[in-house]
Amino acid sequence: MSYISGSKAAALAVAAMLLSACSVTVTEQMIVSPSSEIDQQNLALLTEQAGYQESFTATENGEQLHTLTLAREPNQPTILILHGNALNMTLQPWFGLLQSLAELNYSIVAIDYQGFGLSSGDASFSAMRDDASSIINALPAESDVIVYGLSLGSVMAMDISQEPRVQGVILEGAVTTDSEMIEVFRQRNTLGRLASVNVDEAINFDNTSAVNMLNKPLLVIHGENDSNIPVSMGEQLYAASNHADSQLYIVEDGTHADTFHVAPERFQRELSNFIARLSSYD
Repeated sequence: MSYISGSKAAALAVAAMLLSACSVTVTEQMIVSPSSEIDQQNLALLTEQAGYQESFTATENGEQLHTLTLAREPNQPTILILHGNALNMTLQPWFGLLQSLAELNYSIVAIDYQGFGLSSGDASFSAMRDDASSIINALPAESDVIVYGLSLGSVMAMDISQEPRVQGVILEGAVTTDSEMIEVFRQRNTLGRLASVNVDEAINFDNTSAVNMLNKPLLVIHGENDSNIPVSMGEQLYAASNHADSQLYIVEDGTHADTFHVAPERFQRELSNFIARLSSYD
């Protein structure tokens, strides 16, 4: 099974521009591919079977973020899910991830960014970053949080990683820097290799440096056959971490953000072991 990822959608958008011009500017709206299509059956499976509760979280600019919360024992940490730049929580792969995580004994909070799914507002890279701040600020102050960023959601995860309540960070299919991400998109297109690419100032991130400055455990997960975000980016991020308990999990036969499907048992075991080590610090 394969899923259309946000990274692939963004790559296709950039490639189309590269085919039609010698010089292009990639804007922050071009790298997001939200969907307002709601799979009601999947949503019902999450709420009626897996136990997620629906709510809406207010943003600083007055929009409402569709939020799914799975509450477990108060002594367990909360996993905050920040998905990638496409689709919404009721569609694959994000739906499958939420199903898989519900089988573990952790509280979970997940959002759709502005303009995604049932969330109000307009989708953009900047809005995604703002929404990550909104949701972590909305969590109870006493919550111990593990931030889980997938694909471009890794940028949002690192944005809030220094928050005091964040115990550790999980990055899956993560990107390194803005320039390296755009270069990957450019190199995929033969004609596009000749084009000059300018990047909107709003698309400005450096996950590699952010990881290097993070004094918290990091779990990097990356599919060895990821054709959207190369596995080398995951390896770079792991190498940048200075924490002794950081880990790298390269998923055999994995592609992009599909570990929960490719290796479900090991996926759950790796997450549980990582979180257990975080709990030992208390």
